[in-house]
Amino acid sequence: MRKQLYISLLLISFISTNVVSFGQDKPLEKPQVELNEGVKQQKVSVYEEFEEFIRVVKELQDKYVDEIRLNTILTNAYRGMLSGLDPYSQYFNAEELEDLKIETEGEFEGLGIEVVVKDGLLIVITPLLDSPAFEAGILVGDRIIKVDGVSTENMSIREVVKRLRGKLGTKITLTVVHEGDTTPADITIERAKIYVNSIRGARIVDDEYKIGYLAVSNFQENTTKDLDIAIQDMLKKGMKSLILDLRFNPGGLLNVAVEMADKFLGKGIIVSTRGRDKTQNYVYHAHKKGTYPIFPLVALVNNGSASASEIVAGALKDHKRGLLLGVKTFGKGSVQSLIPVGDGKAALKLTTARYYTPSGVCIHEKGIEPDIKVPLNLIEMKALHEHLSMANVDRKVNDVTEKETVRKETFEEKEKQRHYEDIQLQRAVDILKGIEVYAKGARTR
Repeated sequence: MRKQLYISLLLISFISTNVVSFGQDKPLEKPQVELNEGVKQQKVSVYEEFEEFIRVVKELQDKYVDEIRLNTILTNAYRGMLSGLDPYSQYFNAEELEDLKIETEGEFEGLGIEVVVKDGLLIVITPLLDSPAFEAGILVGDRIIKVDGVSTENMSIREVVKRLRGKLGTKITLTVVHEGDTTPADITIERAKIYVNSIRGARIVDDEYKIGYLAVSNFQENTTKDLDIAIQDMLKKGMKSLILDLRFNPGGLLNVAVEMADKFLGKGIIVSTRGRDKTQNYVYHAHKKGTYPIFPLVALVNNGSASASEIVAGALKDHKRGLLLGVKTFGKGSVQSLIPVGDGKAALKLTTARYYTPSGVCIHEKGIEPDIKVPLNLIEMKALHEHLSMANVDRKVNDVTEKETVRKETFEEKEKQRHYEDIQLQRAVDILKGIEVYAKGARTR
């Protein structure tokens, strides 16, 4: 099995075999000797720390009020060591590791929510599109303060995940405070089977100007293949420009994000990763083969666009291949490696590198600023959630009625009936129209 890198809480990323290291000058002999002496001193210190750790373990075994197994003590120690590093490093026992593998296959049971613990607070990165959490009204940036009445303050990420999971069909109540609001709200969600469709809503949104649209929900193994099918279909319909929707995209497979960016770029660096260990240093390049025709492009982003989606957004922006529109992205620019331990029955998910955009910027905890800012207030964000949730219901209904040969209304007709306008999407359409009008004027001069 190939070694893999993680770039989100749920999804595994591929490690390229083409290692590109960032060279360093060979050290002089004297500093090397001093370094070796420093290492010896460090080893002595480490041994002393190990002795203290063993004493603590023995005290726990001998004096804790209840009898406690050595495996339980060590597992808790592993979790504590990793939780103190950053919000993304974790320890997985055998059962948790198996759950993780299931989640990466694009089908799992639960709420469909990406969360992170920051400064002792449980924060929503983004609810997955079409998930129970999304449809129930969980928003990007929500602070979850209670789970079924239990406070989440200083709760570890593994404890959070354990509480959020449950049997299919059971319900859970999350008490949340929406970003920009101060009043807690109780949201009850029913756990369900979640199918993650990474490409959704592909269509021509403006027939006159032939503007295409598609949303990328996350980056899975088949995402690039599905993207190709959707793009080629719209090109056959005369597509002249494209809106690539990366909103609410929490990330996914690193190699798939690179593949997708490569489709829009003919040359240059897509992304690079750099770690303390030189084996984590990679530079990913675009290739001319398989690149789509050059057409105007606008990518929609928001604070739910994280990790792998930021790789695509950063590459498009730095190479000036397209415009970014929306609000600043989440800012997860760290790479996690899955390191097997315990004969492969357990694993560490450890932050081993950070990634950098083509211009050399590390966006970790900073995010990427859009070229055109179109912010949404809380009311507008809730309306967008409702709109996207209803669009998913319509799609499911249409799938059924098509099979039953019952007349169905078009997506556009339903939009008119709802009188809803996706402000960010409409702004992107207007910009692409303007580009086309300007191009026509230039051609006639």
